[in-house]
Amino acid sequence: MKKIALVLLMFSFTAAVSAQTYDDIKNFILLGQYKKAKEDLDKKMTNAKFASKPEAYLLKTTIYGVLAGDSSVAGTPQGDALNAEAEAAWAKYKEMQPTLEMAKEESYKNGPISIYSNYFSKGYKAYEAKKYAESFTSFKKVAEYSDMLQQMKILTAPLDTNVMILAAFTAENSDHKDDAAKYYTRLADAKVGGNGFEGVYRFLVTYNFNKKDLAAFEKYKAIGLELYPQSEFFT
Repeated sequence: MKKIALVLLMFSFTAAVSAQTYDDIKNFILLGQYKKAKEDLDKKMTNAKFASKPEAYLLKTTIYGVLAGDSSVAGTPQGDALNAEAEAAWAKYKEMQPTLEMAKEESYKNGPISIYSNYFSKGYKAYEAKKYAESFTSFKKVAEYSDMLQQMKILTAPLDTNVMILAAFTAENSDHKDDAAKYYTRLADAKVGGNGFEGVYRFLVTYNFNKKDLAAFEKYKAIGLELYPQSEFFT
C-alpha cells in the first residue's frame, strides 16, 4: 500500500510540475512579455516530455506569431522566419489536437490570429507596391486562415470581404484567373455590392463566358444587373 501511495504521489507531483511548466510560459503571455516567454519556451522545447503535448506547440504558435508581427521585425527576413516557425507549430498542434479546442481559449486565440495578421500585412504591403504575384501568395494564405478562424468562431462575420477582394484582385492581376474566379464567386454569391465591387461581376461574366459555362454566365450577369442596374455591361 505504501508503494502504491508513493507511486500515486510521484505521479501527482509530476503532473503538477508539468502543468506548472506550461503555466509559467502562459503567464508571460498574459503579461505581454513575449520575449521572456520565447526564452523559456525555447529552453523547455528541448525536453521531449514537454514537447509531447499539444499545448507546447500552441504556446509556440502564439509566442512566435506575436513576435513576428512586432514593429521591430515585421516585414523583415527575421519576422518572416518567426512567422514560418509559428505556422509550423500551428500545423503540428492541429495534427495533435484536430478539434482545436485549446486554441479557442482566450489566451491562445492570438496564435492563429497573429499568423493571419502577419500574412495580411505582408500581402497588403506588396499590393500597395503593385507586386501582385507576391501579394497573392500572401493573400491566398490569409484566405485560408480566415476560413479556419470562421470555423473556430473566432471571426464572426459570414464573409471576410476585404480578404476575399484582395485575394481575388491580386490573383487576377498575377494571371491566376481560376483562383480569382474562386474568390470573386464567393463575393458574388453573397451579393456583395456598392462602390468598388462592380468589377467582381464583370470578371465573372467574362470568365464564365470564356469557359463556356452559360449557366454561371447568366447567373452573374443577372446579379450584376440587379446590383448595378445603371451599368450597360449587364444589359
